[in-house]
Amino acid sequence: MGDTTQSATDSTWLQRVFSVPNVAAVLAALVMFGVGLQIRDTNTGVLIAAAIGGLAGGATWYALTRARSGPSVADTLSGIPLLGTIPLDDAGPAPALNDPEVADRFTGLMGEIEGQTTGGVLLISSPSPGQGASSVALNLCIAAAKAGRRVMLVDADPSAHGIGRFLSSGSSPGLSDVASGDATLAEASRMWTLDDGTRFPMLPSGDDLADSSDLAGILVADALDVVSERADLIVIDVPPVLWSDATPDLGAHADGTILVISDTVAPEIVGEAVGQLDKAGAPVLGYVRNRSKGTAPLTPHWFRGAALRGVAFALLLIAGYSLYTGSQLVYSWWNVETQAYDSESVESLILDGPAEAAAPEETVELEDEDVGDASAPSATAPPAPTEAYESMLLIGSDQIAGAADVILYLVRPTNGAEPFMVSLPRDLYVENPCTGGNTRINTLIKGCASKDINGPTLLSYQVGAITGIEVDHFAAFEFDGFVDIIDSIGGVEICVQYPVRDAKAELDLPAGCTQATGEQALAWVRSRKTQQLVNGSWRSVPGASDLQRNQHQQDVLLQLFTELKNFDSPRQLTTKVASLAGAFVLDEELGLREAIDLAWGLRSIDLVDVQRLELPVRLTRSKKGQSILVSTATFDEVLLEVYGSRLPTEDGEGEDGEETAAARR
Repeated sequence: MGDTTQSATDSTWLQRVFSVPNVAAVLAALVMFGVGLQIRDTNTGVLIAAAIGGLAGGATWYALTRARSGPSVADTLSGIPLLGTIPLDDAGPAPALNDPEVADRFTGLMGEIEGQTTGGVLLISSPSPGQGASSVALNLCIAAAKAGRRVMLVDADPSAHGIGRFLSSGSSPGLSDVASGDATLAEASRMWTLDDGTRFPMLPSGDDLADSSDLAGILVADALDVVSERADLIVIDVPPVLWSDATPDLGAHADGTILVISDTVAPEIVGEAVGQLDKAGAPVLGYVRNRSKGTAPLTPHWFRGAALRGVAFALLLIAGYSLYTGSQLVYSWWNVETQAYDSESVESLILDGPAEAAAPEETVELEDEDVGDASAPSATAPPAPTEAYESMLLIGSDQIAGAADVILYLVRPTNGAEPFMVSLPRDLYVENPCTGGNTRINTLIKGCASKDINGPTLLSYQVGAITGIEVDHFAAFEFDGFVDIIDSIGGVEICVQYPVRDAKAELDLPAGCTQATGEQALAWVRSRKTQQLVNGSWRSVPGASDLQRNQHQQDVLLQLFTELKNFDSPRQLTTKVASLAGAFVLDEELGLREAIDLAWGLRSIDLVDVQRLELPVRLTRSKKGQSILVSTATFDEVLLEVYGSRLPTEDGEGEDGEETAAARR
């Protein structure tokens, strides 16, 4: 019961786990699961695919097991007498102590054993763990002692499943010490007292032996001979036949074996156990059906085994799929570049005054004749309640350190009102908190180096000030990445009435609708001097400006979001995150769980219902001739005109538009 026993146990366990039916069943389950995912890769599809995989695995195991199993349990035990049937019992390990009916059943079993056998030393064993051989051996000895038989119980199972777990006196010294010569039979034996007039001797298992072959030695044989002179029967509880070398070793001293089996034992295991006991010189003299319904025949356990394996395969497939997609999602998220987002640093900057002097080339001054009201930067809106909105600012540029060409603000009211988006024109006239001067909003992406405030933070703060809605998160992308994203979804549709071009933006589209590539879509959203071919001559498109370009940006990005929000399973979400990971720079405050919630929430939004708002502006020019856009209304006035009283305020829902506007102010 030492290393050799453990090695044999491990080897047997591995052989059973990696049997042909088990391995084939796993492969079948995986293949059918993969096929199911290809057919329908959705959350429901995953469950269906797992069920199909489990069914295929269970069916494969059933077919191969039945084909390889040979005879049934009844056939395997043909010619071996059934000594008794022990029903299911939850009364504890030794019900024969207190239950007369159970005691009578085991007394009858003792009588059957005496009638079928002539020997005085019997092994009590089972083909595999879980059959209840130890409890049968214990209750058999209790019933025999209470009936006046002279019986001794020998515990030869040192595992946690043996009789030793019922002893309060400990397992050592015991059988292993007798076998090694470290203790005599008298020193190792215990007397188990059942009541005032009933008791029987027992020999505990002792510690593991370095060499289990000592159990077959002369010391154990002499000890059993001594006991046999005074006892009617010696019952030796041994480990499961196929799980330990101790059982064959002790078979050298036994006259035979009583095999304990359950109703669902595998027939091939029973056959193998019977064969090994025959070779050990302790043949099966009879068998006991333990924990049995009694009336059920010993049918193969194929259906039950197939059903259990099918359920297990399905659960494991779902767990494995979840673990794989989760790890892929985390890995993709780790590859996303992040930047700090600290709006409080901008507030401190405003309170402390400009951090650095404005460079002449960065300062925007309006023409003298246009000073008037337009000399002030675009008006800011009163701040809205922080909890009233969830928002994301998209920033696009050729280089993050350059000027921002796309400033698109996406906002979802938390009270259920329709979400809205607004593109802020790149030439919008704003104040630069870093320098204290006035500038175009797109230059804020340069940040404030002397205060270690990055561009997206500075720009996000100013967008929040203009709209009155604080920016929760930002996502900045370079246009090279934008091209890749558009190409990854198969392009976007751009429809024009006439052929259009813009040499500076490298735009060239035919009339009609084009499934534009990433390069074409980029040229479309960047074009500021779009021309169209009308009656054979190229003419500037009426209304072509920053505002028209904002419209193009919204059209393209809405199509992009329509494609990106179409995912029905974690794997599809993971694929989309992986495709976007290298294109965006996100604020480091946006965690993975929050991003997943945000992405999953987009699925329920019909983008047709997204309100596309415009900040009213008028065109003017700087002293250097630059185009400058100055807002002519605050953003909360825009919201009031579109939404009325449907947006949340600090005082709750307004009863009408006027009261809501007052609350917002």
